[in-house]
Amino acid sequence: MKKLLTLLFTLVLTAGCLLGLTACGDNKGSNGKQTITVYTESGFAPFEYLNENGEVVGSDIDLMSEICEILGYNLVVKDVAFGAIFTNVQNDKWAVGAAGITVNAERSETGIFSDSYTTSVQYVIVKKGTFSEADLTDGKIDLTKLSGKKMGMQESTTGCWLIEDAVDGTKDDDENHVKGELEGTGASYIEYKNAVVASNDIGGKIDAVVIDELPAKSICKNNSELECFQINAEPESYAFYLNKEATELLSNINYVLAKLKEDGVVDYLINKHSGAYNLAK
Repeated sequence: MKKLLTLLFTLVLTAGCLLGLTACGDNKGSNGKQTITVYTESGFAPFEYLNENGEVVGSDIDLMSEICEILGYNLVVKDVAFGAIFTNVQNDKWAVGAAGITVNAERSETGIFSDSYTTSVQYVIVKKGTFSEADLTDGKIDLTKLSGKKMGMQESTTGCWLIEDAVDGTKDDDENHVKGELEGTGASYIEYKNAVVASNDIGGKIDAVVIDELPAKSICKNNSELECFQINAEPESYAFYLNKEATELLSNINYVLAKLKEDGVVDYLINKHSGAYNLAK
């Protein structure tokens, strides 16, 4: 923490020139500072979750708080449905989506992304004993092992899209149907508000939940009947999502984010909240 505070004071000294780019904002608080509204969805520990007082906390929230403090912005956090994050940011150039958001081409059509601050992979959560070592390849589960299973996913996430494509198939460049890995196997899916809610239905309405690595591990750590496995799929990069007009804000955030990454602050915050949420090592 001492290292983080030292970096903070160093950056405050250099942030003045950056603040000059955005000081004329139209969303100022009573203290005269520009207000940044961070939209998130609180069922995605350790990046964002509710503490014992019902407050939204997490590494994403702390990271945006550090960035706003360094740049001299007020910070307001709003907890909404994951899909609503993108709509809200698209309508507000002083808003930021911070919710373990994966960078992809579809989202880049509607907004702009900061530099990536960490990476992740998709995991599947199941009842213990669902899979054995024989089902794994290099410690990972192939999508075909989910044949015939009913899966729950957090709406509008890349994990959700992964399973939808596998179950329903996709289209190629010529709009021809491409069969999905799970198509015709009896596999199906249900969309949930978040993976925490979905995991409560494992063994009942659904057989499995597909979600990113750290949220999957946090859920399993807090439920001794569940375990999780990495899905054999491409890794993903997380970044903050901004309004397309927020180019100056993006530049400021990227400047500070680079310094925080370089000094290890981003990793520190993720590890801090992983421990706070009893995340599996």
